[in-house]
Amino acid sequence: MDNHNRNNSDSAAPATAAPPSNSNYNYGSLQTYTAGEDSSRLATLAKEFGLSRQRLPRPQIRLRVPEYALENLNLSSLKNIYGRMKSFHNEFEEMRLSASLGTPRENNDDAEDDDEKRLLLREDSSTVGLLLTRLPSLDEFEDDEPPTPTATKKSSAQSPPVTEDPHAAGLGGTLSSATLGIVKGMVGPAILYLPHGFAGAGYLVAIPMLLLSTSLFLWSSGCLLECWKMEMMSRQQQQHHHHHRKIALSYPELAYRAWGIKGQRLVQIGITLMQSGVCLTYLIFVPQNLRTSALLLLNVDISTTVWLLLMVIVQIPLSWIRDIRRLTVTNLLANVLILFGLLSCLGLAMRQMGESGSVGDDESTSFLEEMVHRAKSLPAFNPDGWFLFLGTSVLLFEGSITLLVPLIEAVNTPEDKQKFPSMYRTVIIGIVSFYAFFGTVCWMAIGDSVRTVMTTSLPQGMLATMIQLAYSLAVIFTFPLQNFPSLEIVCASVEKILPKRGGDGKTPSASKMLKGSYREISNGQRNIISSMVVVSLSIVAVLAMDDLDKVVSIMGGLFGCPLAFVFPPLIENELGKGKIGSQKWIVNLAVATLGVGAMFVSTLTTLINWN
Repeated sequence: MDNHNRNNSDSAAPATAAPPSNSNYNYGSLQTYTAGEDSSRLATLAKEFGLSRQRLPRPQIRLRVPEYALENLNLSSLKNIYGRMKSFHNEFEEMRLSASLGTPRENNDDAEDDDEKRLLLREDSSTVGLLLTRLPSLDEFEDDEPPTPTATKKSSAQSPPVTEDPHAAGLGGTLSSATLGIVKGMVGPAILYLPHGFAGAGYLVAIPMLLLSTSLFLWSSGCLLECWKMEMMSRQQQQHHHHHRKIALSYPELAYRAWGIKGQRLVQIGITLMQSGVCLTYLIFVPQNLRTSALLLLNVDISTTVWLLLMVIVQIPLSWIRDIRRLTVTNLLANVLILFGLLSCLGLAMRQMGESGSVGDDESTSFLEEMVHRAKSLPAFNPDGWFLFLGTSVLLFEGSITLLVPLIEAVNTPEDKQKFPSMYRTVIIGIVSFYAFFGTVCWMAIGDSVRTVMTTSLPQGMLATMIQLAYSLAVIFTFPLQNFPSLEIVCASVEKILPKRGGDGKTPSASKMLKGSYREISNGQRNIISSMVVVSLSIVAVLAMDDLDKVVSIMGGLFGCPLAFVFPPLIENELGKGKIGSQKWIVNLAVATLGVGAMFVSTLTTLINWN
C-alpha cells in the first residue's frame, strides 16, 4: 500500500511542480522532494538554481549612478577626485546657464500660464540644474519628454532602493562648496589686465578705484540677497497655491518680479552683451599671446590676424555643441592651466625683482628692500590713461553677480544660508586682495612698459613661453562656455519670431521650454547663428586688436556697471516697497546713481580718447 501511494505520488508530483510557462529560469532538472531521498541531490539543485539566477543579467534602470557616487568601489583616489571635479563642473556650468537665461516666457499676455511654465522649468531640474542641490542624474532622461506616472511607478518597482549618498549632490551643498563656486565664477584671465591698468592709472587712482568698485559690488550683492530673502518668505507663504513646487530664483527672475517681462529682458540683454564682451577680449588675448610665443620659439613673426583666423576656425565647430557636459574635460584642463599661469607669473615677477637689484650698486640688497624701492618709484597718477581703469575694475568681476542667487539657493541647511552673505563678502574681499597684490607685484617687476596682456611682457625664457601657451590653451577651452549663455539667449530671441510648431495643444515640457523647442529652430539654423556670432566677434577683434585696454574699459563700463551696480539696488527698492526703510532706499538710489555715473564717465572718456 505504501509503495502504491509512493508510486502515485511520484507520477503526480512532476505535473504539479512544473514551472510556469512565463518563467525566465530553467527548471527542467528540478524535481519534488521524495521521502527518503538523498539530500545531496537537493543541495546540488539548489546550487544550480542559485548559479542560474546569478548568471542572469541585471534589469536596466533609468536612473544612472553618477561617476562621483562610486566611492564604495575599489577605485583609485585620483579617479574619485576627478569624478567629483567633473560633477561639480557640470552642475556649475548648468547653474551658470540657468542664472543667465532665467525663466523663459512666451509673451506678456500669457499671465495665467506663466506661473505654470516657471514651475515646470523648476521641476525639470535635470535640464537646468542648480549647483550643489540634490538633482537627478544628468543622464536620467533620455529624451525631452518627462516620464509618465506609469513609467515612473514601473521604474520604482524595478529599481532597488537607493541609499542617500553624501556626495550625490555635487559637492554636498556646504559653504566650502559655495566658496569654490564663487572662486570658479570670478577668477579668470581678466586678472592679467590689472598690471597694465595699474601702470596706466597710477596707484593713487587704481587702488582707491578698486576699493570703490569692490564696495559698490558688495553693496549690490547684498541688495540681491535681500531680494532673495523677501521672495523666499513670499514663496513660503504662497507655496500652497503652487502645489508645493518651487520656482527657480535667479537674477533675471528677480528683475521680472520687480519690473515684469521688460525688466527680465533688460537683464538678459546685459548678460548677453557682457558675456560677448568677455569673449571679444579672448579673441584679442589669444592671438597676441601666440604671436609672442611663435616669435620666441620659432623666431617667426606670424601676424595676429592669422592666429585669430585659426582660433575662429577652432571656435566655430565648438560653438555648435549644445550639451555643455561635452566640454567638461577641456574646461577642467583650462582651470588647471589658469592656476599654473597665475602662480608662475607671480613667481616669475618676484624672481625678477630679486635678481635685478636697483638699490645702488649693492648686490646684497634684500628682496624686501628691492620691493620698497620699486614701490617708491611707481608713478602716483597718470593723466593720460587713468579713465581706462574705471571699466577694468568692473570687468574683474566678470559678471559673477549673476551666479549669486543660484549659489545661495544651492546651499542646503538654513544655518548655512544665514552664514552665506558674510562668507560671500569675505571670499570677494580675499579675491580682490589677491588681485591687488598680483597687479602691484607684476607692475613693480616689469615696470610701466607692461603691456595689456601681461604674459607678453614676461622676460624671455622657456617658462615665460610655457605660461603664454598655457594661458592661450586655457582661454581657447574657456571660450565656448563663456559664449554659451549669450548664444542661447540669442537663439531664444530668434525662436520667438518663428511660427509655433506642433499644435497638439499640449503644454511643452520644461526642457523644451528652455531649448525653445515649441518654437524650435533646427540644428542647422542654430549652427549658422552661432557661427555668425563668432565671426562677428572676430571682425570686431580685428578692428580692436591693438586696443585691448580700451575694449576692456568699454566692456566693464558700458555693460558691467549696470549689471553690477545699477540694477540690484533698484530691484530691491521695487520689491521692498513698504519693507525697507527710507534710509536704505536712499542709499540704494545713491549706489545706482554712482553706477550710472561710472558707466557714462568710463564709456565716454574711453571713446573720446580712442586713437
